[in-house]
Amino acid sequence: MGTSKQGIYGTYKGRVGNVVGSTYKGTQVLRIRPASVRNPKTDAQQGTRQRFAMLGRFLASQRQAVNDGFKSYTDGMTAINAAMRENFRRAFTGAYPDFALDFSKVLISKGSLTIPQDFKATAAAGTAIDLSWTDNSNELGAIAQDALIVSVYDPELEQGEVFSSIYRRNEAAGTLNLPASWVGRKLEVLAFFKSAADPATLKPGYEVSDTVYGGSVTLEA
Repeated sequence: MGTSKQGIYGTYKGRVGNVVGSTYKGTQVLRIRPASVRNPKTDAQQGTRQRFAMLGRFLASQRQAVNDGFKSYTDGMTAINAAMRENFRRAFTGAYPDFALDFSKVLISKGSLTIPQDFKATAAAGTAIDLSWTDNSNELGAIAQDALIVSVYDPELEQGEVFSSIYRRNEAAGTLNLPASWVGRKLEVLAFFKSAADPATLKPGYEVSDTVYGGSVTLEA
């Protein structure tokens, strides 16, 4: 049974009919219970579950980057949930049961900072990945010390790594060294910039850019 001690304008907890009241992160939430479904296994429903699970596993592997990249969108939800909402409809290609993430559309960050322009990833000797981008430190809102955050992800094994703040905007190039066990794996490479400080005030804090796609790389010994 649902209760409300202050009438319809007070807090509300429990269930009345198909309305459920609860509190999440200090915010009062009312939601409608879904109607019963005779067949919960239609292609549309199965496709939704497949995309949700696939995206959830990807974002979990990128938690370190997503926590920075979606920090500005955590009012009432976690960074992972904010990234899930942003990517669920935009980041897939194909149809059930053959959905795949379209990494050229995936966002692990969302913000107004100037992006890593012309960002590109290429395979190098051993298990290294060479990175390159244009130094656009002279553009409005960009500074030389903005840190590059790089994500590499293996969609077949659903495993990823995040490299944080090892290169700066003005360096325009860098190399990632991956474990020898990653030889032969096809990796998707994403990146964004994170500011070291608020460029307007230079007080502690940061902004991020949108995510850019560096391409697909296969590591060869």
